Amino acid sequence: MGFILFLMVITVFLFFPLATYILFWYETANSAYKDELARLSNGRTGSWIFRAFVSSVLSHIVAIGCYPLVLVRSFWRPAPGVRASSPPVILIHGLYHNASAWIRFRGPLRRAGYDRMYAFTYNSFRPDFQEICGQLERWLMEISRHFPGEGIILVGHSMGGLLAKAYAARDDRSRGPAVKALVTLGTPYGGSKMVVFGVGHLAKSLACGSLLIRELEGKQVPSGVSCIALRSPVDNLVLPAASLKPPSGWREEVTDPICHVAMLYHGPTIRRVLNQMKGTAVSPEA
Repeated sequence: MGFILFLMVITVFLFFPLATYILFWYETANSAYKDELARLSNGRTGSWIFRAFVSSVLSHIVAIGCYPLVLVRSFWRPAPGVRASSPPVILIHGLYHNASAWIRFRGPLRRAGYDRMYAFTYNSFRPDFQEICGQLERWLMEISRHFPGEGIILVGHSMGGLLAKAYAARDDRSRGPAVKALVTLGTPYGGSKMVVFGVGHLAKSLACGSLLIRELEGKQVPSGVSCIALRSPVDNLVLPAASLKPPSGWREEVTDPICHVAMLYHGPTIRRVLNQMKGTAVSPEA
């Protein structure tokens, strides 16, 4: 039993990051992105990939260790009677994660004055994408009773960014609170080849060129919403790298060389998110 547990730990914390970065390098070496990455890294591509690999090992340890914190519900809702000094911030995690993904964001958000933070959690195995969109919309309508008439800031990691975009681009914008700004981290706008290793229908639906991805590409966020996409130059879970490119008209920012999951825990990236939130427009959707 102990040996089996040891193998599981090695697989999750070492083999998975190693395997994904081998695939990342293979994909990059056989595409035009190889030259772009060399330019971004000033010729230190190997060093950047190694740094990202280390960040992947460490971030998976943190993610799995923090996973049970989703049960501490007070972490993911504002304290009763909290002051309304800034717009409510809605955090949406990615595939196979839960609200605990945002544990490193709690302190910085509150120190920056964003005292009203809500984290949405969904099941990554049973429902499909459209069902989760419905759950998100109903949940937002429910919690908006605490801030009637106010606009919100949406922050989504990975697939959470697709959910945030789908909500902001919904047909009936009278349902649920208006969106002031949308910030995404490592979101696979063009899908990802890595979903072949995913478990469940939801993961498979995020494949490059899938029906879902094509439908989402056709959805347009209203022009009055500030949209910002942060991406890592060495993201190991969104391949090809071109899939990280946001829709036309969005602001795009490249982070330090970290892995896909580390975007949730990397201090400089969290500060970039906060800076982008502070610089967003304050007028809600029309």
